[in-house]
Amino acid sequence: MSLAESLTETLNRFEKYNNKELYRLGSQSFNFTVTGRLVSGLVGFLVIILMLMITFSSAANSIMVSDLGGTKSFTADVVLTEISGPSISGTLNNEGEYVEFGYIIEDMDWDYISELHISYIDVQVIWDANGGAGGGRQVTFDVSSENNTAGESQNDGGGGGTIVTTWAVTLLPETVSDMADSSEDFVSSYEKPGEWMGGKFTYSSESLGSIVGESVDYEISLTYYIWEFNDIREIVEV
Repeated sequence: MSLAESLTETLNRFEKYNNKELYRLGSQSFNFTVTGRLVSGLVGFLVIILMLMITFSSAANSIMVSDLGGTKSFTADVVLTEISGPSISGTLNNEGEYVEFGYIIEDMDWDYISELHISYIDVQVIWDANGGAGGGRQVTFDVSSENNTAGESQNDGGGGGTIVTTWAVTLLPETVSDMADSSEDFVSSYEKPGEWMGGKFTYSSESLGSIVGESVDYEISLTYYIWEFNDIREIVEV
């Protein structure tokens, strides 16, 4: 007998078995017949369930729990350190005269883009009025960054004073918490490039009715504040 004939005979026998009535349950109000097809289907279903259980069990035993996530929760205290930056000084002798600084004149001393831990930057000018009729002079202090050239502008008047512009980079509360895979990743998630600062200080106007020579002395400086994480601690592992 050939292979094809053998397979055909086997299939015919299987089909006869499926159609065969193996057992009958019932009464006048209820009839249920157990056929070979029902038995074959049940056996096949049980085999599939058994194979799935073996597959999932093997997969679970071959994968480490850490590979399924392993994310941790960290918290730390924020500490700020003040660092003095560049400064320039001089005198403006005429109304409308001004001095530029920082990225505007490509002064690299004002470039802090590579500094990743800056919380904020203070740019200030201290100015004093010289000569003339007194304290009627007006000055304007414009501060901006290379990334935000619109910047901020402040005016001041009288015989002198201090103007401060605070430029936020990464403002943090006293304590920070976040999810990360490690303490190093926790710290790096807060890192952000700093700014290349610049601006212009202008002697806007002389004292009203002044007939005597007037001038304005100035000192422009930058101070930045570095954040660091102190006492990094893991809260819970998920």
